[in-house]
Amino acid sequence: MSSIRKLPPFEQSIAAVMLSSKEAVIAPMRPKLREYNITEPQWRVMRVINDRGATDATGLAEVGLLHAPSVTRILKELEERKLIVREADANDRRRTLVALSPEGREVVKVISRHVLHMMREYSKRFGADRLERLLDELRALSAAIKGVE
Repeated sequence: MSSIRKLPPFEQSIAAVMLSSKEAVIAPMRPKLREYNITEPQWRVMRVINDRGATDATGLAEVGLLHAPSVTRILKELEERKLIVREADANDRRRTLVALSPEGREVVKVISRHVLHMMREYSKRFGADRLERLLDELRALSAAIKGVE
C-alpha cells in the first residue's frame, strides 16, 4: 500500500514544484522571445522543426508537447509571418511537411544563442552533473507515470 496517506500542501506537490521549476527556467528566456514576438508554443514548434528538419503537424504536436489544434493555429501564424514554409512530402504527396524559412532559421539562430547562454548559466549555478542527473530522473519519472496510465 502507498505510504502517501494525505495530500501535501499544494506548494509541496510534485505538480507545483515542477511548474515552479519550469517557470524559473523559462522566465529569463521570455524577453528574447518577446523581442521577436514569438510565443513559448511557437518557439517549441520552431525548435522542433530546427532540430528535426521538415516535419509534419502530428510530429510537431507530439515532440512539442502541444495539442493538434494549437499546432494548426501556430503554423498558420508562423506561415503568415513567413517564418515557416509548407512543402509536400516527396514520399507521400497527401502529407504536408513544415520547414523553417530562411527568416525562421535566422530567428531560431539568434534566440538559440540566448537560450544556450541561459543553459550554461543554469549549469554553472546548479552544477552540470546535477543538472544531467535531474534530467535523467525527470525522464524516468515521466516514463514511470506513463506506464501507470
